[in-house]
Amino acid sequence: MLVLGIHMGHDSAVAVVNDGEIVSLIERERHTRVKHAAIAEITDIEIALADAGCTIDDIDVVSITATQNWPFVFYDKSEFFFEFAPDFAEKTKSVDMTVKNYSKFIEYSNDNQEFYKKRMLRFNDNSNDYNIFTKNRPINLNDPNFTYQASREFPSFPRFWDQGLSFHRLRSITTDETRQMIGPALNPLIFHVPIKVFLRGRAIPGVIIPHHLAHAANAFFQSDFESAAITTCDGGIRKEDFGYAGGLFCLGLGNRLITVCPNYLTSGNMYMRVGWYLKLDSGSGAPGKLMGLAPYGRPRFFDPDLVGNYLDAPELMIHEAPDRDASHSFLASAWTLLKRSSVKAHALEYKDLHPTVESKLSPFSVDLAASAQKLFEEQALLAATTLFEICIKLGHTQTNLCISGGAALNCPSNSRTWREGPFSNVFVPPSCDDSGLAIGSALFTTHTIFDRPRKPQGSKTSASAYLGRRHPPESLRAALRASASDLRITPVADAAADAADALANNAIVAWFEGRSEIGPRALGHRSILADPRHKENWERVNRIKKREAWRPFAPAVLEEHAARWFDDAPLPSPFMLFTARVVSRDLPAITHVDGSARIQTVDKQCGGFRSLLEAFHARTDVPIVMNTSFNGPGEPIVESPEDAIRFFKTSELDRLYIDGHRVERANDGAVSSEDSK
Repeated sequence: MLVLGIHMGHDSAVAVVNDGEIVSLIERERHTRVKHAAIAEITDIEIALADAGCTIDDIDVVSITATQNWPFVFYDKSEFFFEFAPDFAEKTKSVDMTVKNYSKFIEYSNDNQEFYKKRMLRFNDNSNDYNIFTKNRPINLNDPNFTYQASREFPSFPRFWDQGLSFHRLRSITTDETRQMIGPALNPLIFHVPIKVFLRGRAIPGVIIPHHLAHAANAFFQSDFESAAITTCDGGIRKEDFGYAGGLFCLGLGNRLITVCPNYLTSGNMYMRVGWYLKLDSGSGAPGKLMGLAPYGRPRFFDPDLVGNYLDAPELMIHEAPDRDASHSFLASAWTLLKRSSVKAHALEYKDLHPTVESKLSPFSVDLAASAQKLFEEQALLAATTLFEICIKLGHTQTNLCISGGAALNCPSNSRTWREGPFSNVFVPPSCDDSGLAIGSALFTTHTIFDRPRKPQGSKTSASAYLGRRHPPESLRAALRASASDLRITPVADAAADAADALANNAIVAWFEGRSEIGPRALGHRSILADPRHKENWERVNRIKKREAWRPFAPAVLEEHAARWFDDAPLPSPFMLFTARVVSRDLPAITHVDGSARIQTVDKQCGGFRSLLEAFHARTDVPIVMNTSFNGPGEPIVESPEDAIRFFKTSELDRLYIDGHRVERANDGAVSSEDSK
């Protein structure tokens, strides 16, 4: 059975899954060159199908993820469109709760047309972050081919979800109460909505899968665990008027993914808003920068009374976003961290309580960042412990935990949950952010809805990361030929050895090979690399990438040598989603100020990147290179050879390697080992 998975919100993507095998994932941002690009359209679908070697006629089912109350947008309904279709309920096994509530869902859609129209107009406002939806192609509400559909995270949900499920309450209720509330049979709740999808005129059965259920499926079905507890969290929160759009507690049992209950976490939303307040970034880049800033400070504003979900600590609940540009007042979540602390006692120490772009490393800024990080980690630990206890009460004690949603990109939190939490094994998928929702919805449809058997996904290897677009040899050669006049392009017999020599001579090189990585982390197929032994490379690479000088870098280490150089992290760790302690003092370029590093273990599934590390190890006795994403500020990771060459031409990179070719500037007089033979 071939399932087409589509995510239409920000970080839009299209996945092709054939009988449980992920054949391809195409992230819209990579080919549009708009970071976090939204609104999947027919072009994205056809790229994904072509990459997988199939066509629209091969699709059996289409699975689309809900967009957390943002509308589904269709530029041209003659090419790609769907409509709610209760007559397709039998075909998509969505015949219980969703059909009963179908009329309510349509009523909700009709009642909120004005709300969605206002959101459409906001999409076209290039003064804010909504332009990720339309930066390439503005919305024209008067275009007869343009249309949109309402989206709601859950079309309906059990009554007990609204009964105040604080972590404190969930941990205090008895086993019998837990089983009665959640259900003794533990059958998957039917939340998927039947739809009819039109692709270039062909009508195909389809389903809409709740956003966080797709997050959970993306993690569990790629984990290779036979059973696991699952928790999800991102920037979504509960909105009284438009329905719950936040994280979930789930339980995975074989092919079944069971929604236990909402977790009502607001950690991701809090963390993002503190990043906005500190002016680290005006959009979704703020959390990543905040994670890098936190080790510079001390968590002076942390308050243990705030640990919990929003029902435990109602101060953490944020209904509307304050003005993120206001410098005269705190954002709600930043103020929450401060208002019950001893900030007045430290007033003399903090000369400026209102951050500016230039004061990111001020004592106040770094201490607020550290406080937000500590609160985030404590929330995650409590959530994991609460879920562990729920699973015991349900009669399914778990040693495995899967974490997903954008909040799962917080590496220090993942590591603390693994070290201090009750679970023996913790898995986070490489595309844990919204780019993985297309995979999650397709896998949920394949396994839980249609009960097709699971296939091994290679969760402990890098295999499941390299699922991006294929670039055939002829396209690579064409891109190189087009730049032959102003670049020196040399085929090399052993590109890995050649690049290792360059790195050992302290060159900064870019490495491009094979299929691109999925998710936001570069894992050796679209990477910028440097020698980790030279501290100045931290500053050099930040300058090349035009990043803030204080932002840290990650190490890529040969898997079999990782335990000698790093500890306090689960090994192997192939997706750069856990933080380890650096044991050696010989790696200053990748060691953060707190002695940590966001580790990536490199196995034989990594292709030529593995060979490069082996060659560098042979020359230097160090099995590690600095690895960062191959992109500039505010842009996605490079996708095509043309993208790679364009970046190289305008950067201070010393060399570029593209699938067996060394690329240098025509006036570069550097001599490699290959040239000297």
